[in-house]
Amino acid sequence: MNELQFRKQCIIDPDTPDLEFQQALETAENREFQEQCMEFDSKLADALNVSAPDDLAQRIIERNRAQKTERSRSFSWNNWRPSLAAAASIAATMVFAIALLLRPQVALSEMMIDHLYDDINALHVRTAVTDAELSHVLDHFDVDIERTSIGTLHFADVCHIDKTDGIHVVYDGTNGPVTAIYLPGKEVKRLQAISRDQFQGIIFPYHEGVMAIIGLMGEDVLQQKEKIEKALSWKTASGNIQKAST
Repeated sequence: MNELQFRKQCIIDPDTPDLEFQQALETAENREFQEQCMEFDSKLADALNVSAPDDLAQRIIERNRAQKTERSRSFSWNNWRPSLAAAASIAATMVFAIALLLRPQVALSEMMIDHLYDDINALHVRTAVTDAELSHVLDHFDVDIERTSIGTLHFADVCHIDKTDGIHVVYDGTNGPVTAIYLPGKEVKRLQAISRDQFQGIIFPYHEGVMAIIGLMGEDVLQQKEKIEKALSWKTASGNIQKAST
């Protein structure tokens, strides 16, 4: 069990009897991480262990009575004004439908940063990705990466964002770890800046989809963009290798 697998399992269940997990606990660093996870689980359990108010049942009964009274009043009004009620119902339905159609969708850039936070542990991995681990990810997308162009890769995995499988890699930048995420089949019109908390980055059209590059504040993400574009090569249907157009 490598470091990433251990940390993922520890976050899910820090007390699992799994043999490989228990063997990984032989290192002091892993035991310390397990203690942190168990402490968090304990605090979470305490936070959820909140007793219900003594008068909760009475509140529910009173609320149900109020709702029944309101429905009764509405029914009485509808008996007097059936045509008006029908028209109001149709109008309300139309407004609701229009609101659904016009409701803004979560921006793809926000989904990218959300995924970074969801898999934040990837930024703390210090071991290098093996060639076998990297090939397992890249072969899904007919892409190759020149490792010497970007330095040490600490994380590589297939990610799932907005119902789409993509590539998620983490490597060393100038100011800290840099995350690169590629999603095929997605679209943005132009390069856009993105940021949240201590992170900043860009999202831009790339190959047959969208690429996001996110680093810590102060990272030259445009320089990292050039580095990634230089490192990646894509296999064509005829088996040739080519650089992607942006």
